Amino acid sequence: MKQISEFTVNSHEEDFNGIVSASSVLRYMQETANLEHYYYGPTTDELRERNIAFVISRVAMKIYEPLEAFDKIKVESWLYEKRGFSFTRFGRICREGKTVAESSAIWAIVDTKTGELLRADSFEPGFGADGDTVGVPLPRLKIPTGIALEKTGAYRVGYEDADLNRHMNNTRYPDILCGFLPAKSGGEHFMNGMRVVEMTISYLKEAKLGSSFEVYAGEKDGVFYIRTALENGDVGAEASVTLEAIV
Repeated sequence: MKQISEFTVNSHEEDFNGIVSASSVLRYMQETANLEHYYYGPTTDELRERNIAFVISRVAMKIYEPLEAFDKIKVESWLYEKRGFSFTRFGRICREGKTVAESSAIWAIVDTKTGELLRADSFEPGFGADGDTVGVPLPRLKIPTGIALEKTGAYRVGYEDADLNRHMNNTRYPDILCGFLPAKSGGEHFMNGMRVVEMTISYLKEAKLGSSFEVYAGEKDGVFYIRTALENGDVGAEASVTLEAIV
């Protein structure tokens, strides 16, 4: 089954270009997923009481048209399948009956006491799967060999980033990573006049509250590739981003 929710786009989610940022697009779809758990159970709070938490492995988005403040949108989110240790969930945002964004994501559930992944078939939600698909493939992200990733900055995970698990919330990554794209010639921020049309993120290791990570970025064939390095040298996240000029 699908969870369908309606929202009025919050004006505070616009970026300096006057359109809704990629993080906010993702946030609307994940909020709708949380609402499905809220209405049909188990809620995220109930799972936490059972020492279970959902963790995201990968997400991919396509944003076909930009959203703007006060747009009326219908957001759909649904569980597509459970397999092995993973849950596949799809999302869609529609405005005036037209699809303007879609997402695919792979999630897992973890025992918060032991850190061990639990099999997907050990969890029974209060809602069923839906066979609908979206136009966002979700292959494993692989940064092409030969790309010179250059350090573009560092980030410290603060109060404003952390979720209840005291890790950086996964919806924070799109905007933060786009903030570290290399500057254009003349020092202009690369996102000036640009918008995200495709983005894939692989979440490999969590960024804990109070920790810092370095960001490395490079470009090939019009696609930016980004990698974060945690304080212990582990890769935290990898991403690919495709941009286009705002018309």
